[in-house]
Amino acid sequence: MQTRTHLLTLALLFVSLFILTGCENYAEKTHQSWVTPPSGPVYDDSTIFARITQAVQSDPVLQGANIEIKVQDGNVALKGAVSNEDQVTRINMHAWIVDGVKKVDNQVVVR
Repeated sequence: MQTRTHLLTLALLFVSLFILTGCENYAEKTHQSWVTPPSGPVYDDSTIFARITQAVQSDPVLQGANIEIKVQDGNVALKGAVSNEDQVTRINMHAWIVDGVKKVDNQVVVR
């Protein structure tokens, strides 16, 4: 009877060990390049530039402002001169409101 219990315990242990060795964590074996990135909008610099330029040019408060806009990797640099602080604020707002903008370096001065 005791031999039978030992055999049954040994068989159960063997089956458990066999089952557990088949369990692997495949998430650790997945390379990032194999994973499809989540779908979502992608914003390129030319699109960001075009949207900021269009917003600044169509704003009647900013008529006559001489602003240079540069975009690199979503980072916007604004340079130029305007006639009052309200225009500086509006240009900054137009830049930040565009999707894809990561940072705005506003170097616009009041002349």
